[in-house]
Amino acid sequence: MTTASLQAFSYFPATVYRDEHPEWVGYLKEAIEKYYIGLSTDGPLCQTYSMVNDPELKFLVDYLVMASDIILREQGYAVDRYELYVAGLWGQEVKCNGGTDVHAHKHSQICGWFFLETPEGGAYPVYHEPRMNKAVIELDYAQNLELTDASPQVHFDNVKPGTILMANSWLQHQLTQNNSQAQTKSIHFVVSHRDR
Repeated sequence: MTTASLQAFSYFPATVYRDEHPEWVGYLKEAIEKYYIGLSTDGPLCQTYSMVNDPELKFLVDYLVMASDIILREQGYAVDRYELYVAGLWGQEVKCNGGTDVHAHKHSQICGWFFLETPEGGAYPVYHEPRMNKAVIELDYAQNLELTDASPQVHFDNVKPGTILMANSWLQHQLTQNNSQAQTKSIHFVVSHRDR
């Protein structure tokens, strides 16, 4: 029997970027608390109005623009032609049995979360397979603990206070159901662009 000598070429990656800044958690929790005053807390998910223009959050906004610039440059985009800016910055509290639907963000380039409280059994991010034609002809995949090209999702069940996750806005994502009595708290954001 002849063996195959196959060369592999990986194209069209979907990358999730992670950073850790636990030293910002206490300050950010205090700074965004005012945005929850007067909001309805009846549902399983409470989301604030955009906080992007708050001067107390300018350092976070600046960090997100800088990190997005680095990501997009590394991906090969002509970033010098555009001005990047944070278009949305929302506080999110996910209560017991709450979560978010799978979604992507139009009219933006980068999106993600900064996690403030991550209880055991709490909601956490899942990124979904972006290749839409793959689902049409999908085989069963061999389930194991390692991620492979066949994996349909990536679960970030190890986020902690201070974890920042960022990805291209076209990469579908969600927060899983919160199975804890404590709330999962985060800041969700999107970074957009405009021509210079």
